[in-house]
Amino acid sequence: MNFSQIAQLPHIDGLQLGKTVGKGSFAFVKKANLVVDPSTVIAVKFIHLPTCEKQGMAQEDVLKEVKLHSRCSNHINVLKVIDCGISEPFVWIAMELAEGGDLFDKIEPDIGVDPEVAQFYYQQLVNAISYLHDTCGVAHRDIKPENILLDKDGNLKLADFGLASLFKRKDGSKRVSRDQRGSLPYMAPEIIYCDGYYADATDVWSIGVLLFVLLNGETPWELPHEDDETFKTFVKGEGKLNQGPWLKIPLVQLNLLRKILQPDPEKRASVSTLRDHIWYKTPSKFADEHGLCRDPALLAEKLLSKLKVSLSDADFLSSTQEAFSNQRSRIASTQPSKDYLAHTNAVSTTFQNRHSSTQRITTSTHFENERQFMTQEPFSTQRMQEDLASLQFSYHNLGLLPTFSSERLTKFFSTDEIGLILSELENALVAYGVRVGRNLYETFLDLKRQNQAVNPYPVFIQLRTTDKNGLPLSGSLVIMQLERDLKSVTFERKRGDPLEWRRLFKRITVFCRNIVYVN
Repeated sequence: MNFSQIAQLPHIDGLQLGKTVGKGSFAFVKKANLVVDPSTVIAVKFIHLPTCEKQGMAQEDVLKEVKLHSRCSNHINVLKVIDCGISEPFVWIAMELAEGGDLFDKIEPDIGVDPEVAQFYYQQLVNAISYLHDTCGVAHRDIKPENILLDKDGNLKLADFGLASLFKRKDGSKRVSRDQRGSLPYMAPEIIYCDGYYADATDVWSIGVLLFVLLNGETPWELPHEDDETFKTFVKGEGKLNQGPWLKIPLVQLNLLRKILQPDPEKRASVSTLRDHIWYKTPSKFADEHGLCRDPALLAEKLLSKLKVSLSDADFLSSTQEAFSNQRSRIASTQPSKDYLAHTNAVSTTFQNRHSSTQRITTSTHFENERQFMTQEPFSTQRMQEDLASLQFSYHNLGLLPTFSSERLTKFFSTDEIGLILSELENALVAYGVRVGRNLYETFLDLKRQNQAVNPYPVFIQLRTTDKNGLPLSGSLVIMQLERDLKSVTFERKRGDPLEWRRLFKRITVFCRNIVYVN
């Protein structure tokens, strides 16, 4: 939703709002700096109350998120809340800025991260959850890669308390929860069955699933329920799976996962047990005596070194064969329901809001005032060559890896004409079953002719498809003109599994390898 069309952003004393750095179905996040000290940069989350109400969330639910997040802000591994307020129709939350971006954007599908990196983040996550449970009496209830942010040094920052709950009473006793909340692959089985459970135990389960994702680059199952064959086999074998991704997990971590992923919460490890395990007690090579990153450059190199996109002939052939196989499967199968059809809207260009690819939420009434920070920052070829999104295509440049950045990694650069770029993208999307309006370039030219006085960039191509499990996956392709002939093509996820989104990015990019600029 474009909130700029329906609501004016509130003025917050002492803050100068900047570009949008993230968005969801009912909220978005902007950078901001202090007026008295522009060098101090924070983040401000705007939650649109009318949209929340349409999705069944009352204002009290939103304020509960703010209250619980504020309650839990006094820990180095929890994103800190600085201030908050209500300015109808928004609730806004001023928070510290996670300059290192999202963790999910840095996990390679089917590969994961280096085990030493996984240990570092596992230890920091256990520290954060221990603080939430023991000191605050709060269960997070939505632990997943999308809610793990990183600071400029790569330290973990637990975020998004929208589903959190106060599970501990003042006398220390626990409340019994009966509601169903969370993200399905990370959700504990007792939540699915909804027969009464303790929320803190479900956080431990989610830690286990997240650890599995870090080590393997995929979730262990789609749903922790007997209808899921993988989960059913896991339960039947009492966690002793010796097949598929489980074979790649070292014994120490495998032992830990079996303690955590106990379907019976009575047998499941507690947070205290996690702190007693050897993998937690063994010092991380990346951590100092306070558990924080001692060498951000080394951690960044280890974390990001597995992010690779190969454009070799072998990978291109594999990509085209996979696309051909998918086409045959679609022809042989019955049509899915309309709601789950993969499709792409016709190319649309945002002529009235000239902003960067992540800045699609603005205020039309404040357009002139916001133009100064909505316009794209100067971009140089040197910046592109040092951008990790570019470096993931050039393995010989791995020694130039930057430290942590919030820049999207599902992106490539191109020096080709917009007509060729749109044509190649259209062919790739069609090949992978993403329904797209034919002749995107002609649509682009029509829109450009209708708005001759305005720069036609950025160009948005709305995507909606399904992942390998048949679950919704949606977002946008955003094409920006950076300088002269240089353009960026960014895949911005809105909904769905981030690992599946990166898979889609890699498939489309390899298929379009002829338009990808490689250093």
